[in-house]
Amino acid sequence: MEIIKAKLGDVKRLAELNRCLIEDERHPNPTNIAELTERMNAWLATDYICYTVKENGHIIAYCLYRDDGEHYYMRQLYVDRAHRRKGVATQLLDWLYENVWTDKKVRLDVLVHNEDAVVFYKRYGFRIGVFRMEK
Repeated sequence: MEIIKAKLGDVKRLAELNRCLIEDERHPNPTNIAELTERMNAWLATDYICYTVKENGHIIAYCLYRDDGEHYYMRQLYVDRAHRRKGVATQLLDWLYENVWTDKKVRLDVLVHNEDAVVFYKRYGFRIGVFRMEK
């Protein structure tokens, strides 16, 4: 397993994983793979940074974030379904905290019904700072 910074050539695979993330968290986003690829390309070409976890040269997980000045905003963290519950997300976050996120806090949003993610992030040490409500 290796952790490396994503390249623009990775956007199609990242878009595929992003589609799985949308499905898994039951988000109402109707975006197709082509649109997700375009969006991921734009993010990586501008203010977002992405690190990937590769196994045998194949991306099995990724973390997409940006530096918002006072903190890092983690937009997406996803592990391929076949590689879950093996410590991949924890290893990726540990690596990011040791090598990248050394100087400020990290913030993220989690859908309230995504109970597995809420449990994971709490176990990792994240705490609820704000409840954002929608109507």
